[in-house]
Amino acid sequence: MTINDLFHRSDFLIIGHRGAAGLAPENTMDSFRLAIELGCPLLELDVQRIYSEDGTPRLVVFHDDTVDRTTNAKGLIAGFSVEALNKVRCTNDLPIPMLEDVIGLLAEHPNVGLNIELKSKETAGLIAQTIQANPHIPVLISSFHHDELAQFRQLDNATPVAPLFARWREDINDIATNLDASAINIAATSVSAMRMQILLESKLPVFAYTVNAPSKAEKLRQLGLRGIFTDRPDKFDLYLLN
Repeated sequence: MTINDLFHRSDFLIIGHRGAAGLAPENTMDSFRLAIELGCPLLELDVQRIYSEDGTPRLVVFHDDTVDRTTNAKGLIAGFSVEALNKVRCTNDLPIPMLEDVIGLLAEHPNVGLNIELKSKETAGLIAQTIQANPHIPVLISSFHHDELAQFRQLDNATPVAPLFARWREDINDIATNLDASAINIAATSVSAMRMQILLESKLPVFAYTVNAPSKAEKLRQLGLRGIFTDRPDKFDLYLLN
């Protein structure tokens, strides 16, 4: 199973945003398990680089720069060691997972892929090593940091990548071409019929974030998008592969 296989499993992919972030605490194992149970063929998560107390770099699954919003602690995520972060809890007393925890979960679900967003700098090398060690997991690497994606591409010229865009840019297709991208991920608020025609010239599947209303998703599908990132996969039974 590859990412391209997943792209062709459905005409419209429902991608679990940080798992099922509208139903369980985001980027937690409970959230990822729920998204899988609901039928999401692809899970999205964020990774950042932190260090163990012995100086070993690790990839933690976390979105924000600080732990303030989603945990019982305060401070920059980069200021925590792996050991200190193990004591921090999200809502419902859930721990913050490391990337290898999620990979372990997906080893039990070979038909589910992973969209890993490089949320912080200095993640490209660690991601390349992780993918090399886990070739059985279908992976798509995305980031707003296009220079980080370029660095990853220098280390790994085979794993699919998707540049992320928070707003419209005239050079989106050029950026995707330069990265030898397999998809384009863009904010739903930046999509219009005219812009979609430009994006379709890339011949790449386009996915929009974050869409929680089926009516909005259907409008995007009619424009030619191939799928959405959603916090509420439970609302999209029509498209999910149960």
